[in-house]
Amino acid sequence: MLKSLRYAGYATIAGLTLSLASGPAQAECVIEATQLYFAAYKEPGSIIHKDSGFVFPATVAGFRRECEMTTDFSGNNFEIGYLRDYQDHEIAIKIAIVHLAELNAEDHYKIVKPDLLLHYSNPAVIAEGDYFVSGRPDIAAYQGIFDGDKDGVPWHFSATTLDYGYWDARLIASYPQEIDAPAQEAIMELITAFQWQTPTPEKPAP
Repeated sequence: MLKSLRYAGYATIAGLTLSLASGPAQAECVIEATQLYFAAYKEPGSIIHKDSGFVFPATVAGFRRECEMTTDFSGNNFEIGYLRDYQDHEIAIKIAIVHLAELNAEDHYKIVKPDLLLHYSNPAVIAEGDYFVSGRPDIAAYQGIFDGDKDGVPWHFSATTLDYGYWDARLIASYPQEIDAPAQEAIMELITAFQWQTPTPEKPAP
């Protein structure tokens, strides 16, 4: 599993315009514009990204999927959010799958980092560097962990980027500092559920 995870809030890759829309995790996620790139998958409520093969359950490890998609109609980039309630707080994760030609995990992270920090007050780097995905030596990864303030509340957030080759992944999550321990446990459960997914080597030819 991915170790020592503290994921972070919303971020975008410079040069990629991500326009997101939110809604319930229902069939609406695979109709209209999004049906071009997603389809219903085996379990009720699950969707699959047709080009990469990544599957996103409606609920997993106590998290519920948000219906958030990019409006990039190349099909090369998309982002989906997951939320989990804990007491009066939310643990938020954004999972993005993108095609970044000739860009490794560290470069991907360096592009994301400045935009990510803009969403918090007084951000501080706790740790950053190469990241080892247990059981997946084929995946190069890079991670940054941060503290900051969000609307005056102490916050934990982080970003992890993973290089699968043609496809790259970005895992970003955030939660209030006061629920650090249960949030990390919840995130580990979610990541474990996704750990063994591997995207197709490249986008299928049209």
